[in-house]
Amino acid sequence: MFRRLSLLVVLAGVAVMPLSCAPSDAVTVQGAGATFPAPLSKRWFLDYNLAHPEVRVNYQAIGSGAGVNQLQAGLTHFAESDEALSKTKLGEVAKAIAEREGRPVELMQVPITGGAVALCYNLPGNPELKLPRKVYVGMALGEVTHWDDEALHDANPGVELPHLPITFVRRAESSGTTFVFTTHLNAIDDRWKLAKDRKPGSPLAKSPDGPGASKTPQWKAGIGGKGNSGVAALVAQTPGAFGYLEAGYAQLSGLKVARLQNHSGAYLPPASEHARVGLEEAVFNDVFGTTVPDPKAACAYPIVTFTWAVTRTRYADRRVGDALRSVLEYCLDDAPGQGQGLSQSLGYVKLPQATLDRARRAVQRLNADPAPEPTR
Repeated sequence: MFRRLSLLVVLAGVAVMPLSCAPSDAVTVQGAGATFPAPLSKRWFLDYNLAHPEVRVNYQAIGSGAGVNQLQAGLTHFAESDEALSKTKLGEVAKAIAEREGRPVELMQVPITGGAVALCYNLPGNPELKLPRKVYVGMALGEVTHWDDEALHDANPGVELPHLPITFVRRAESSGTTFVFTTHLNAIDDRWKLAKDRKPGSPLAKSPDGPGASKTPQWKAGIGGKGNSGVAALVAQTPGAFGYLEAGYAQLSGLKVARLQNHSGAYLPPASEHARVGLEEAVFNDVFGTTVPDPKAACAYPIVTFTWAVTRTRYADRRVGDALRSVLEYCLDDAPGQGQGLSQSLGYVKLPQATLDRARRAVQRLNADPAPEPTR
């Protein structure tokens, strides 16, 4: 446990290393966004800096929504998000930047890693648990209230479950991890849907709204933690707690994770090989966005996502653009011990080959041409 927590502390410190150690001609690239990929991203940026001391990437893990807001406000050069931005949203952010700077701006988004959302828990003895789909939706809704609920007993014969209240721990802020989690729940259970999204023939068609799929849903239960790290801390210190976390955070934090029932009825852990099968079902749109809310494959883990880097296509400071392109090329390098090769060791998922090839081509657009001059 100490070793895992130490690694988290070291990686968290990467974003605030003193710039005085850098060469005088150093380029600093500022980024912010998702906490989901933070351990992997910060490891990438540290390793890249060790090989290229003239380039430093400062990354602040503040949540996907806040990261995109900082990019729009001109406070960072790139954002990371676990929710793909729509074509409309990319245009809105680009327009806001362009109006402030007085020059045309185009944004793009590129998947840089895959991952799974794990459901973690804190019970006496931390037994191995299987969670059926209807049950973990009910737990997040506050409808399944105790760990010795009959449905949990039925799914886990022979496991001694305590009569302990279930405390659902969720994110407190706008979160891409929340978007991934709630998009999955929305896809598998009408109870989670907003009333307008239920089919007319549904038994719940006229029932009140569920929380819905969003970075900021209308929660019905739970207590909030800041970032994946805040959720992990609350689960660890609260007997009877369960919460959703990026699987790598769960691994580094030493928390127990459940086997979840997938679309085919199999109970699977959030292992890289099962998550990768789910991600291979992704169908991307013309701005490289997608969701995989409920993978169909028999051996696919059910809650999976990509993380995207959101960048400009051109930067007025060419050194920044060239440095960011080089960093992203490293992140997409699948050689052993390099970018993608580090994913599995930290609980993430290497991009499927077709996605990786398209991502590499997309990154080549970055700073391919000089940025246009300001119009004012």
